[in-house]
Amino acid sequence: MKPRLELVLLAGFGSMMLLASLLGFSQIRRSAALQRELIEAQERYAHTERLLSDLRADLYRISLDIRDFLLDRDVSDSAEVREQVLESRQRILRSLDELERALGPAADQASLARLRERLESFFTLLGPPLEWKPEVKLALGGSYVRRVLLGRRTEISQMAEQLQSLNYENLKRSQQRLLEAQQDFRRRLNRLTYSVLLLSAVVAIASIWWIFRLEQRARAAEQEMRELSQKLVQAQEAERKRLSLELHDQVGQMLTAIRMEISNLGRIGPNDPELFREHVQQAKQVAEGAMKTVRDLAMGLRPSMLDDLGLGPAVEWLCREFSRTSGIPADVTVQGSLARLTDGQKTGLFRVVQESLTNVMRHARASRVEVRLTESAGKLELIVQDDGRGIRNGKGRRGLGLLGMEERIRELGGVFSVESAPGAGTKIRAEIPLAQQEVKA
Repeated sequence: MKPRLELVLLAGFGSMMLLASLLGFSQIRRSAALQRELIEAQERYAHTERLLSDLRADLYRISLDIRDFLLDRDVSDSAEVREQVLESRQRILRSLDELERALGPAADQASLARLRERLESFFTLLGPPLEWKPEVKLALGGSYVRRVLLGRRTEISQMAEQLQSLNYENLKRSQQRLLEAQQDFRRRLNRLTYSVLLLSAVVAIASIWWIFRLEQRARAAEQEMRELSQKLVQAQEAERKRLSLELHDQVGQMLTAIRMEISNLGRIGPNDPELFREHVQQAKQVAEGAMKTVRDLAMGLRPSMLDDLGLGPAVEWLCREFSRTSGIPADVTVQGSLARLTDGQKTGLFRVVQESLTNVMRHARASRVEVRLTESAGKLELIVQDDGRGIRNGKGRRGLGLLGMEERIRELGGVFSVESAPGAGTKIRAEIPLAQQEVKA
């Protein structure tokens, strides 16, 4: 069973909206993530730069303090300088620890280890000069500052510059990684955008085609309704003409014959009792024929036995009359009591059987007809099946009779179907729901 196009279009619209939502959500989310990563990379770089700058500043400051101490003849402030050196050492080592954490696993661990080693060695060299006496300071202070302090400070500054270069390289790598992530995001965004555009085009084309198809079907249905209205008017006129001819040709002639017999009876009088009785008998026979004709017409319009005896006997009578007039045997099978049928259901099903038999007589060229009424599981199934030539074009437009039958069954809340193939006969099937029986207490 093919899915209905409405469901396909609904699924297409839903997919398009979902893709558009995913497109917007992913764009917002990824843009925020990239922006956050960029800010974090810049903050790490700025933090590392500040740590390196503080380290160089502390190193320069402690070098100046030691230089001033060694070039000064006074030794009274040696304890104060020693305290400053210790504080600077702790501050520099803390900055170095924080620098290692800021650079992370990508840092050159060997360079950091050498820097730490040089700093420890530098602070170790600062200890002995703080204990020198004035004459020793005077003799060795200048050369110690030039050969030891300035050389070690320069070496440590160069190592800090190397770390600064490493920090800058880390920033460039982070920026390159973010740039690649942005390019990948743009590629995925383009693919998703193209998918949305393609799906939108497909849905738009399908919608236009569906609307065009609906318009065609609406125009075809309107044309069919006009044709059916014309056929219905023609059928009504044909039925009226048939009834008029029946009344005029049969009932009218019989009434004329009765009038003539009555006139003959008045002319004969009591003079010839035998002839009088003969004309009375003839008038009686003509009257009975007229009554039978009127009864047949009434039964054709709506059989009284449908109300008196029910659907089953009415269908059996209809099939007997059909066999008598057409010469085609008609078998009737009734299963169930059919007691739960309403008057409307009885009338509708009877008309379906009547129209089906009429179609068989006019078009089928059948040798046998089977009518089945089966009541089961709260439903009534009607089947009228013949072994005639079938419907030549099963996909063509249905005639007024079939459309009328389908409309009757639909009004009863049931389903109607026609199965036919050329040379394989025709099977008309109708199924209607039955009213629920009241449960007696």
